[in-house]
Amino acid sequence: METTLTKRTLTGCVVKASTQAQQSKNQYLLTIKIEKAGHNLLIGGSVNINISGLAVVNFDYMNASGNSQPISDIFNQQRLFNVADASTLTCQIEVNSSSFSNVETVIAGTPVVRVNNDKITLKEGSYNFELINKDDYSYLRVWDTGYRFAFKEIGIGSKAVYNGSVDIYSDGTISGVKDINEQDLTFAYCQSAELYIVDSAGSPIGVNDYTKTTNIGIIINKI
Repeated sequence: METTLTKRTLTGCVVKASTQAQQSKNQYLLTIKIEKAGHNLLIGGSVNINISGLAVVNFDYMNASGNSQPISDIFNQQRLFNVADASTLTCQIEVNSSSFSNVETVIAGTPVVRVNNDKITLKEGSYNFELINKDDYSYLRVWDTGYRFAFKEIGIGSKAVYNGSVDIYSDGTISGVKDINEQDLTFAYCQSAELYIVDSAGSPIGVNDYTKTTNIGIIINKI
């Protein structure tokens, strides 16, 4: 997994869409593209993006039961986007509408694009954590003052109703706090583990707080 732990607003974005015919139960593949020069997200990774402010566009898609089901507002919601390059984020969805067929179209409205990627969930298992070189890619090693990583195991115990205690790591810049870079960690006897950003008091970023500058590129390898 490659991702960027961050929670901030991307200003000056343009959102486009196009559809292409395909051989599938859904006849078309819709591509949503966000264009933003200098988004400072890890290229090749993926992040959760929340979009609002765009014109409401309806689509249909074939659900798991084989029935046509409407999507009442396909653009104004949160989806997982891939970071294609230094200025482009993309997301693809199977649909049954030929709108924007083979023509890349700018979606009307004023997009508010927010990266909502300050927390990720890992399955039980062993992982290696690697940070991006801060000398060459300083924009992928940005912290708000005192901020750091937190790990918490979820669903421990025989009934999986408890959560584990929080373990704190940094990127080697906070004295007395363990460095996450090149650490091998195992999350065993739990349902999952959460990796998220906290401040110096151990508090996570607020649900609606997109004002931070923290922007940490991280590669997580399953061992």
